[in-house]
Amino acid sequence: MHLVIFDIDGTLTDTNMVDGECYWRAVSAILGLSGERPDWSDFRDITDVGIAAELCMRHLGRQLSSAEIEAIGGRLAALLDVALMGKNPAALQIPGSAEILSVLSNSSEFAVALATGAMSLSAELKLRRAGLPFRLMPFASANDAVSREDILRIAAARAADKRVTQFARFTYVGDGVWDAKAARELGWGFIGIGSGEQANRLRQAGAQIVVPDYRPTEAFFLRLFVDQDRARIL
Repeated sequence: MHLVIFDIDGTLTDTNMVDGECYWRAVSAILGLSGERPDWSDFRDITDVGIAAELCMRHLGRQLSSAEIEAIGGRLAALLDVALMGKNPAALQIPGSAEILSVLSNSSEFAVALATGAMSLSAELKLRRAGLPFRLMPFASANDAVSREDILRIAAARAADKRVTQFARFTYVGDGVWDAKAARELGWGFIGIGSGEQANRLRQAGAQIVVPDYRPTEAFFLRLFVDQDRARIL
């Protein structure tokens, strides 16, 4: 069986911009930081907890506490709740994301899981607001591990436990250069979601398959069969 693991922001939900803004406001408020939001690509672990931990060490010279992690997660979810209020669910979906999740979930050849560098409260909020069918899917977030690779491993393990099986193939679907890097580190296949300059960055990071979205659903589904070997990042 082939396990397909999806990132969330920019991959299933069109929430990269609002999430980044709310995250910086939450971290700044809890850690007492000021100034402009830094470039996340400069950080070692580009996850909500990883970035916060590095900011805490850089600016405060100490480890991030578990209480601060919980406080940041709560503040972020509250800010996103307000920012996404009243939004049309369809407008928050990467086109075709709801359909591909449904198709893969009902396939005998595939299993689906979610793995995100976001914290669980905010991740679930974004999925709910986008109206995506996620509740029965194995899920791992930055609350489970700091590094994206470890988050992916946990999501895969939870999917294996749920299916009571071992997977023969793995594909990670993501929109960030750090997603491509994590797939390469794990030796998994990778499909990039992006267009324009974002697509160029993914290709420069080694992604062999980059598409703007999941339309048409049949074509993306077939790509998982046809391009399994080509999806691997060397």
